Amino acid sequence: MLYKLRILDVATAVVRVESVEASSPGDVASRYPRKGEILLSAQPVTTVRSQRRVPLDVAWWCRELRTLLSAGMTVVEAIETLNAQALGKARAEVHAVLIEQLRQGKPLSAAMQVSGHFPGVLIASVKASERTSTMVEALDDYLRYSDVLERLRKQVVSAAIYPAVVVSLGGLIALFLLLFVMPRFSRMYADLHGPTSMATRALIAISTTLSRHGAVIAVAITVLAIGLVFAWQTGAIARIAGTAARHISPLQSRLDEFRRAKLYQSLALMFRGGYALNDALNQCASLDLGARMSGGVASAQQALARGQRVSVAFAEAGLTDAVSQRLLAVGERTGNFDRVLQTIAERHAANFTTFIERATRIVEPLLLLIVALAVGSIVVMMYMPVFDIASSVR
Repeated sequence: MLYKLRILDVATAVVRVESVEASSPGDVASRYPRKGEILLSAQPVTTVRSQRRVPLDVAWWCRELRTLLSAGMTVVEAIETLNAQALGKARAEVHAVLIEQLRQGKPLSAAMQVSGHFPGVLIASVKASERTSTMVEALDDYLRYSDVLERLRKQVVSAAIYPAVVVSLGGLIALFLLLFVMPRFSRMYADLHGPTSMATRALIAISTTLSRHGAVIAVAITVLAIGLVFAWQTGAIARIAGTAARHISPLQSRLDEFRRAKLYQSLALMFRGGYALNDALNQCASLDLGARMSGGVASAQQALARGQRVSVAFAEAGLTDAVSQRLLAVGERTGNFDRVLQTIAERHAANFTTFIERATRIVEPLLLLIVALAVGSIVVMMYMPVFDIASSVR
């Protein structure tokens, strides 16, 4: 949540106002007192703009801003140029907030924070680049970070598309057989008075019940489809899948691979931007890492504050495996910590990618087999009485 702070600078007796992202008022208070500063108040920002979030393609925005800055524009000129493009109301609202804050003399990172539409990792990277005048490099780093996460997300979506299509088509075929084909076969069986098996009689009963309530079933299918689309857009399906994965140990470990890749990629990004590791971990608290790993990040911060080594603190907090812990120890010894963090992120991303590829190779043919067996069973039960009648005629 965004908080508006009033801070007294004791040396100059000047009160300044700044915005900060924090999880609670206690989190804000824990960062003060700083040397020579007194926190006077911390009020949550609840403006209309912050409450009504509009969609923004952050990667597109960074790419466009980087192009304009590389061409020699200032930050204000670049944002005004982006705002001049006819790209929809959503982007116009975000740019209007940024321009308003920049004209008040605030840096871009503060303006992005006030807008409430940019991830904390990007804001932290931009804030670090403002001190070193390396905005383009910071945007390049974030785009690489975004590309890694987007590639992992696309792999998950691509892996889910084929099973969803197979199950949907199989369900539609089964419904067609039960609603339209089976009732006609049942009338034929009634006229022939032939023998029917128990499975066929049960299938006829189910088909008859479904055909009598066809309108209700159509409405139910429509509502279910709309509900699934809404749940997908709001992220409910992802949350349900994450909750289910927590109760299945193999899936939980693979989900942790994705979250660790996200965590270490974020740490590498901010470490290259000049952040101390503890400050970088503080920014990572806003990432969607799940309750268990978010708790691990907080534990690692406390351990680092007590002076523990990074490799030990991360291992005790459950943020590493054996290989990652040794890589962190190497980073402590050589000082090349940003490269080590990037290597760990790439390793976890590769492990997650391998899991998705292997799971896809197993799940796709398995689902196809299950759907084929279900549809084939319905067809066989439909024709079993015909075979029985033909045998009795002979």
